[in-house]
Amino acid sequence: MTWCKTVRSARGAAALVLGVMGMTGCGDDEQAPSPSGSKVTWYRDIQPLVERSCASCHDGAGVGGVALTDAATAQRLAELMALRVSDGAMPPPVLDPSCRSYAGAERMSLTVEERSRFEAWARDGAPLGDPADAPPPQRAKDTIEAPDATLEMPEAHGVTLDDDGNEYFCAIIDNPFTEPAWITAFEAMVGDPAVVHHMAVYRDLAGDAGIGYGVPPGTRAFPCRDPVIELDWQLLHSWAPGVGVTRLPEGAGVRVEPGEQLVLQMHYFGRRGTSSRDRSGYRLQLSREQPRAEVYMDVFGPVPFTIPAGVEGHTERSSTQNEGPPRLVYGLLPHMHLLGRSYRAWVERDGGEEECAARGEFEFHHQALYMFDEPLRWGTGDRFVAECTWDNAADSEGQFQLPPQDVPWGEGTNQEMCFMVAYLSEE
Repeated sequence: MTWCKTVRSARGAAALVLGVMGMTGCGDDEQAPSPSGSKVTWYRDIQPLVERSCASCHDGAGVGGVALTDAATAQRLAELMALRVSDGAMPPPVLDPSCRSYAGAERMSLTVEERSRFEAWARDGAPLGDPADAPPPQRAKDTIEAPDATLEMPEAHGVTLDDDGNEYFCAIIDNPFTEPAWITAFEAMVGDPAVVHHMAVYRDLAGDAGIGYGVPPGTRAFPCRDPVIELDWQLLHSWAPGVGVTRLPEGAGVRVEPGEQLVLQMHYFGRRGTSSRDRSGYRLQLSREQPRAEVYMDVFGPVPFTIPAGVEGHTERSSTQNEGPPRLVYGLLPHMHLLGRSYRAWVERDGGEEECAARGEFEFHHQALYMFDEPLRWGTGDRFVAECTWDNAADSEGQFQLPPQDVPWGEGTNQEMCFMVAYLSEE
């Protein structure tokens, strides 16, 4: 079965607009039937797939914007949905499960047969069918419904973007813990998704927060443009567009102490002059009992680098040797910016043996923290290798400046990164 492709594969939120503008009629290819043997309908065949693999972003509140969970909206956009599904743009690319299996992989993709159902449904006029045919509703979006603790900015922040469309802002968060606890799940509560590029929460081990940025002691909110990786802050969690609830494996947790200073780092990005007030934060699930594995976050990747102007397929790599005790890697968040196209990560063992940690295409607007079904062992003397590839050609889908310019490493969205953000513990 084929499907006419009148627009090239588009990535990110702009795909919906581009697809509508480019849509034309299609040929008379043979239709794929419903699994029931009859014509494909919304309630029986399409709605369950949307709830499983699309609704985490396309519920009207997520990064996908439009609510494809609404029958009338989905019917109106049926041809566009079929096009985006058939050309591989949706669902967005994810970590290749043949490299390493991870939680939720089945919810993040569609089989060839499932993709063909969208095509057949659109060709037949997108019939809704009988609501009674719908299977029991699935839980469309994971959430921490009854958090054990919340972290929140002291007050809403008035976002002020610089000439490049960026703002970096840090806020000291009230520590809600009265006794040692271990965080077992994180859910980022993004105040204004239109301007939040990423957010991260840290333990400030030195207890001086803003002093590293030149602000007086006791300052609770301050600009923090320069990278925090050089400060004595321990990363607890990082969110980027597309990241959902992060649940650590049973028996694992991130330790937090009463009295510790917690810092929320925000990176805002948008058009200069954009007006916004943001009050982002976190919902947390806790364990009061010490888990078997005390987990921490670390970051792997090359620093610094420059991506040459006009180059398609520029690659950078880092290799980090474990000089301490054996460790376990529980999950990874691959992170790049607009020009990012693909990533790889693996462990090199003595004798040259390699074990895959991550491999996939990259989509800036749909990132994920992948928690492995089984942890990856990073033994003493082993090397953890992280590799990223970018497209800085003039026709790159993520190109933001013409003619193309050299793009340096940096935290700005118009700069680039190659980070593998990992949850680890000692074995």
